[in-house]
Amino acid sequence: MNNIKISKEIIFLQPAFIAKLWGSQRLKQQFGFDLPENTKIGEAWLVSALEQGMSYVMNGRFKGYSLKQLYQEQKQLFANAKEKEYPLLTKILDANDNLSVQIHPDDCYAKKHHQMLGKTECWYVLDCPENQQVVYGHHAQTKQELVQWLDGNKFDHLLNYLPIKKDQFIYVPALKIHGLLANTLVFELQQSSDITYRLYDYNRLEKDGNPRKLHLSQTKDIVKTPDVESSQANGHNNYLVDNQFFKLVKIDNSNDAKTYHYPNVRWLQATVLKGFGTIDGVKIKVGDSFILPHGYEQFELSGQLLIMLSYC
Repeated sequence: MNNIKISKEIIFLQPAFIAKLWGSQRLKQQFGFDLPENTKIGEAWLVSALEQGMSYVMNGRFKGYSLKQLYQEQKQLFANAKEKEYPLLTKILDANDNLSVQIHPDDCYAKKHHQMLGKTECWYVLDCPENQQVVYGHHAQTKQELVQWLDGNKFDHLLNYLPIKKDQFIYVPALKIHGLLANTLVFELQQSSDITYRLYDYNRLEKDGNPRKLHLSQTKDIVKTPDVESSQANGHNNYLVDNQFFKLVKIDNSNDAKTYHYPNVRWLQATVLKGFGTIDGVKIKVGDSFILPHGYEQFELSGQLLIMLSYC
């Protein structure tokens, strides 16, 4: 890594907006995103190298590059990373209605069946009603009990609910049953994967009038009984997660200028969730997402800013 040319250019990214039947136009109002009109947008993919929701460079030498192209062709910006695909994905989710109850595979199952990474993820709750909950885990003690409740549509027996509140952090490992409920807004960091198995979807229909597809056989394949442990985030200080999948740092900067230093990281990615200010004199505001390439380990923030910084 010592022979890599250092770039001090901040790479700003244009997010992709994903239509969902449970979405709304809230992301435009809260983050200033330029959403397509009259479309229910459920997700803003902020830092993404997946084809179905690609980020594009908005400035500088690489303006117009997709993040996938940037990662493949400009490896020096990413410390000559050995991962074949860009490893992380960040989103904002606007659950205007209930999301499906779902589960994601781990790396082993995903690579075998999809040739992709598994999907461990985590949420930072940006807004939700008082006394809100999320679906989080299950009550089945044996595989037989789980299959019986799944096949019998006994989700009142199966599903566990976790109370949540604004500014709460929730770690969602692969193999964990989960689902956001209506009127919840979250920031999400995850492995770069789009594999989702639905096990319940409130009997909703697609636009064509057919029931939404469920993935009960895959769910039965991967779900753990009793429920999978969820405490592997290893958070400390302002690190919400610090493990083998990714690191997530919450930066709550006051108006005063402050220097932040992250030595020996390969590269950094960040999203401004609240406020406005500057990074090394460059203006940033709520809704901005950017990459600090390899070697850009220290920066100064000024302004009232809530930033989620992540890396792996």
